[in-house]
Amino acid sequence: MINLIIKQANWGIAGSIFGFVIGFFIKIYLIDIIGIEQWGKYVSALTFSGAMSTIISFGIPWVIVKYIPQYIDADLKSAKQLIRKIINYSLVISFVFLVIIYFLAPVLDVYLYKEINNFSLFLLVTSINVPISILMGIIISLYRSAFKIKEIMLYGTFIIVPLRAVLTYFIFIYTDNVLYFIGIEMFTSFVSLSLLFYFFNKNVFSIVFVEKDIDFKIDSEITSYAKKMYTISLVTFFAGQSLSLILSFMLPTIYIGVYSILLSISGVTLFLINNLNTIFAPAISKLFSENRISELEILFKKTTFIINLLAAPFIISIIIFSKDILYLYDDTGGLVKYAPYLYIIMFGRIFRLLVGGAGNILTMANLEKYELKLQFFKVLFINVLAILFITEYKLLAVVLLFVIFSLLTEIYRIIIINIKLNIHPFSMPLYLLVLVSAPFLYLGMTHELDFKMFHYFLFPILLYCFYALIFFKEIKHIYFDFRS
Repeated sequence: MINLIIKQANWGIAGSIFGFVIGFFIKIYLIDIIGIEQWGKYVSALTFSGAMSTIISFGIPWVIVKYIPQYIDADLKSAKQLIRKIINYSLVISFVFLVIIYFLAPVLDVYLYKEINNFSLFLLVTSINVPISILMGIIISLYRSAFKIKEIMLYGTFIIVPLRAVLTYFIFIYTDNVLYFIGIEMFTSFVSLSLLFYFFNKNVFSIVFVEKDIDFKIDSEITSYAKKMYTISLVTFFAGQSLSLILSFMLPTIYIGVYSILLSISGVTLFLINNLNTIFAPAISKLFSENRISELEILFKKTTFIINLLAAPFIISIIIFSKDILYLYDDTGGLVKYAPYLYIIMFGRIFRLLVGGAGNILTMANLEKYELKLQFFKVLFINVLAILFITEYKLLAVVLLFVIFSLLTEIYRIIIINIKLNIHPFSMPLYLLVLVSAPFLYLGMTHELDFKMFHYFLFPILLYCFYALIFFKEIKHIYFDFRS
């Protein structure tokens, strides 16, 4: 299993790095043209469309990832029937949503988004992307279920990201209207969706125009799981995005623009854990269903160490070059004063990496009720506290709440997993990794260094060489696991 995880994760990591590098510079290029305030307006609309996608998706991606791998092995015909019902539901509910939002957008603009001028058009345009997002979630989950991450990266990243970048570059030579960027995203997402559906239908198994089987009934276990995961998805989304939503409702768009940039810079550290989870979820489901808990623990520890070993030099580089990175987004230097906020957020991201795929284990190992309780109380307390403090303390309140609840979330997950399954992600190599990394992080946060251009390339390379030397033994073991 570790062999499969590594092979598939290699594609995920390569795709994520490729997408990050291009997206990083395109985002800088775009924000420089449209300004942080317009970027904040775009992020507010994007958060709204994300909320709508979550609300009407009914937890479908989770159902696919959990049950389709089992159906593929045992009953492919039933798998096709289940997918047919899922796609039909998604198409119908998407059409109904678009009709409703056409009439509702002006009302939301007036009564909910009071701090944002002329927002109804943004809401309407971004809502067109909701059906695409739902169908994209379905097809990506199907590829994940078949352990076909290479295809996701190929048709969803290596082709589409350059296309989006080229269109953005040339179109924004002639305009500074961020609505054009929303249009570019919708177009490229549709192209990606079409490619993914076509090649899944051609190379894996047919999911288009599947003949209806009147005798097929969705198992009550699947329905029950879908309801639980739908509730968890809703609560999790609002637990994770409520700060952005409240920022959109209560403060001018400049604040959500800054917050979004800080999250983007710090969020690049999570591309490894996100790709791990893409592969890890169906692997957890398979190992747990076969009661191979000891193998699950080994997989948990090894994958957690691998992602942290790969991420540590990258995180240190971001911390050390943080002020220079902030200057790229705003050459006036106005963002540099938010560097301490970036460090605080990075601390939360680092802790997230240290616990590996803990959240996935809760949702894939029949521990969903604990994840639901966690997210429910998180969304309750984080919203109450945000409403109380955000007007007075503004971005500082948002950043502190983000980090505090990130820490509490991961601590709770580890405790529950350890109690219920008697496993955890921690190992001696991981402890040593933390010990080795701490001085570099402290140096980056407390000292201002003068860099030449070659330092931005040389320093990360030297860091990776240093970590490779320190953890040579562990890397060798991983290599032989990969080869075996």
